[in-house]
Amino acid sequence: MVDHLTRVSMKLVEPDPLFAELGAKGSPTPEGVLLAGDRLRDRTARVAAMMVALRARGFTFRLESTRVVAESTTVGAREVKHHLASLGFRGDEFQVRLEYVRQWGVL
Repeated sequence: MVDHLTRVSMKLVEPDPLFAELGAKGSPTPEGVLLAGDRLRDRTARVAAMMVALRARGFTFRLESTRVVAESTTVGAREVKHHLASLGFRGDEFQVRLEYVRQWGVL
């Protein structure tokens, strides 16, 4: 028997743009720190909104390094991608992976 596992990965932090705001070449400024904080707050709010939408579809969540990973065995990859896009989320805000799983291991 073959089942599927849909994974949606959402980054909590975008390090390059975040640290670019802090200041050029290791010279942080107060304004840069505040701007980086605003971007981080906006990013985590977007991730939380995606989590709410995915939870309504039965996804479960786990933390993996600097990402939130949502998993489902009932919702397909194409379906979740279209669902998130219909709610206004951009494709660069999340990554969808589909794995086929046998009862005794991954295909």
